[in-house]
Amino acid sequence: MKLFHFGSLIVVLLLSLIGCQQNLVIPNDLNSKKDIEGFAEPEPSDWVKYTKPVREYMYHRTQAVINNNINILWERYPELKENIDHEEGVNVEKNEVESLNQGFDLVDANYTIESYERIKVSAINDNEVTVLVHGSIVYLRDDFDESGGEYLMKVFLKQNDNQWTVVKTDEYTLPEYKEWLQESQ
Repeated sequence: MKLFHFGSLIVVLLLSLIGCQQNLVIPNDLNSKKDIEGFAEPEPSDWVKYTKPVREYMYHRTQAVINNNINILWERYPELKENIDHEEGVNVEKNEVESLNQGFDLVDANYTIESYERIKVSAINDNEVTVLVHGSIVYLRDDFDESGGEYLMKVFLKQNDNQWTVVKTDEYTLPEYKEWLQESQ
């Protein structure tokens, strides 16, 4: 009888361990975790790897806006001052610094990189990925009103010396955002 209980206990333990294994299969079904543009939610270990550089970028970006000094961002990410394209939304952080500092002073900022949905990732190669970020930035003005709101952007990361850094950003323009909304519904 004791041998039967011991054997049953071993079987239960093995079955529970099998349920704890990480799923290594990336879904191919567009209605599951993969979206129209080929982005997919990363595995938990990869999520940590990509959220840190995106949060760091957002910190420097909001500091540049609050301090009305784009060089705060460009000193950390020099590639972002190249290939600026306002019509396409590429590397347009300077525009945000300038436009949000007209007529009032900003005193604080809060950002959330996943306030609308979890980040999604599309791998370019082993050292380059694109992270789709659908979050929000809210700036506190000196009159204690708020500016900012939702954003949807692609953050291009490149790995150098085992560290991921931002090399390009592509914010969705209003027409691109409307198209994205239609495709994602």
